[in-house]
Amino acid sequence: MGATQGPLKFPQAYIAEGAGDLMQVTDWTLDYTNNGKVQHTLRRPGAGAVKGKPAGMISFNFAIDEDGLERDYISRVRDGTFHEIRCKLPGGLTLTASGMYSAMKLNGPLEDATTGSATFVVTRLS
Repeated sequence: MGATQGPLKFPQAYIAEGAGDLMQVTDWTLDYTNNGKVQHTLRRPGAGAVKGKPAGMISFNFAIDEDGLERDYISRVRDGTFHEIRCKLPGGLTLTASGMYSAMKLNGPLEDATTGSATFVVTRLS
């Protein structure tokens, strides 16, 4: 065995759109699938696999500070315009997702920050 390694650091992942990071985002999730499935033949069960139609979604939660929303998610959902979101992962990997905002929610509780969530349908991931 090699030398004992100390504890590892686990840096945060970030999400960005346009000129910079989305600063009000509190957490985010990227789901992506190629919808592959097993292909069977009459003579060979599980003979291989076939790639299906890819599909993906990014969802994130955000808190709204005193200056208001950093992006106009309401208009983006209403208009259905295409945008790019960058998911910045530890280790220097950045995934670029193209698509459109498909849903958003706002929450204005009595004794906490105003928060919301947004859903982004991914049409291409690179």
